[in-house]
Amino acid sequence: MHNFKIGLVGLCCQLLAIHNIAAKQPEKHDFEFKSFDHGQKTVTSIRLNEQQQLSRYEANLNMPVCDDNLCANVVVKMYWDLAGNYSGFDTLAGKPLTKFDHRPFSSADYLKLDEILGDKNSILRVLGKDELTDKSVKLKSSTVDAVTGATPASVKEQVVEGAVYSAFTLWHFVNGPIKDSIQHFTKSIFTYKLAKQMLYATNHETQLFALKQLPDSFYEANALLIFDIMRKSSPLVRAFIVSKMPLPFSNPENNKAFAALYVELDNYSKSMFRQRIDNSKALTEMFGTLIK
Repeated sequence: MHNFKIGLVGLCCQLLAIHNIAAKQPEKHDFEFKSFDHGQKTVTSIRLNEQQQLSRYEANLNMPVCDDNLCANVVVKMYWDLAGNYSGFDTLAGKPLTKFDHRPFSSADYLKLDEILGDKNSILRVLGKDELTDKSVKLKSSTVDAVTGATPASVKEQVVEGAVYSAFTLWHFVNGPIKDSIQHFTKSIFTYKLAKQMLYATNHETQLFALKQLPDSFYEANALLIFDIMRKSSPLVRAFIVSKMPLPFSNPENNKAFAALYVELDNYSKSMFRQRIDNSKALTEMFGTLIK
């Protein structure tokens, strides 16, 4: 069984939707997602990690990927993080992924598929299914009475060779509308505890998702945590935090600590920092001399 980017799995639990951001973390929930484009109805569950924290979404897929009998259904367990970003997949025992003519994936093929699914800017996002093969070049199956088109050179590097439809279908499923459904559900069970967990995610998009759910009061009460995120994260996350901070802080020490971060920032974040304080006379007077 192949496993990609996944840590130890804890107990599956059903989560009850809540809307109070500071409420106690719920215990359990599954939600159903239907994909009409892929003929797929899935039950998506949230899993716990070893620390009994909500850690990811997962779904078992049994998905047709092409319109002829050259492609076996793709049977996998797929994973997303709490912001709906693809985070890996498992094959199931006795259900290896296969390519043209039902040849099994190699280890390199599995790694390539994992890389493809994690690339949100893949060329697959703009291609139609009819553009995946060159119908003028025919490949005949040795196991069934059928032929298929060859993969064009412009597409070949972006897919698993011999499994172009599998890569295409899975990419559109894991990066498609299910991401919005996951984010919607995460918002319904969002808590400060969950926010702090997501803020230390390695995916910067997950950090941004969490930051956007938080009120000004969180930034004020957890300023030191937010400063730590600024030090460790990407320019995009830093710039968002700079724009979101409820300045000036009521605690003078937080204002000093915030100003002290300036020298640690990248040029883009520094520019956002200067723009933020230059737009207010009060902030200019407070921070101007501190960051020179």
